[in-house]
Amino acid sequence: MAQVEWHPADVFSDHPQLHRDFALIALNQPQELRASFYAKVWQNAIYHVGADGGANRVHDLINADSENVSLDLDTIIGDLDSLRQDVKAYWIQKGSEIIYDSDQYSTDFGKATKYLSGFQVPKGADFTPSNSRRARIQAIKNGARVKDIVCIGGLGGRVDQGMATMQHLYISQQEDDYASGRMFLLSSESITFVLKSGTHRIKARESCPGVRLGRHVGVIPLKEPSIITTSGLEWDVEDWPTAFGGQISTSNHVKEDWVTIKTTKDVLFTIDFEVSP
Repeated sequence: MAQVEWHPADVFSDHPQLHRDFALIALNQPQELRASFYAKVWQNAIYHVGADGGANRVHDLINADSENVSLDLDTIIGDLDSLRQDVKAYWIQKGSEIIYDSDQYSTDFGKATKYLSGFQVPKGADFTPSNSRRARIQAIKNGARVKDIVCIGGLGGRVDQGMATMQHLYISQQEDDYASGRMFLLSSESITFVLKSGTHRIKARESCPGVRLGRHVGVIPLKEPSIITTSGLEWDVEDWPTAFGGQISTSNHVKEDWVTIKTTKDVLFTIDFEVSP
């Protein structure tokens, strides 16, 4: 695989250059930043999905906000065991479509990701179409080819849900060349993504209006032990074994504009960011 280049701050940009066709999934995890911060990512996305209880989180974020920010959801999907009835009624009134998929062998995150791959209602699912935005939503589906996915509320809250999120991030990035797109987890403090086996060059010092990437990074092994070599960090390593139960690179610091990581196996890369007051 050729060297892969990353610009994680691009998803925050007012005018994204490298992630123009991304979809957004709101997960049932804490959304602790101002609604105006999320609004920028919302505006950049071409389609917006609430994964079951993620719709509660967006609803509550809007209601707690004093800036009158609009955050729409085009689709809400899942087994809907977490979706509150008042929130369901709210989103139906706002024109969201609702998909009840009772499959207990897949997570709501997985259902949302699968739906975005082709906008096909799962077999046996109950589908409630939009009552006011049906034509607009269908037009988006007809014209959209979702490439990348940004997940809001990436990590936080319950540990088991956080681990399930990490698992799904990993299994969603099985292609060595990211041919079907890249996935980013966006928490209240960091942006996280999978580095496949090979060499990666990451723009680690970059800013957009209102947000800039921070200095703390981690390189975490996933399925199996890996050997990594890094450059551009305060504590670089060369041919360094990393594994759970062994050494793990956390709380490292960005030293250069570009960070290069060579890894023999898939690893997780995470970098924090700072939001302007």
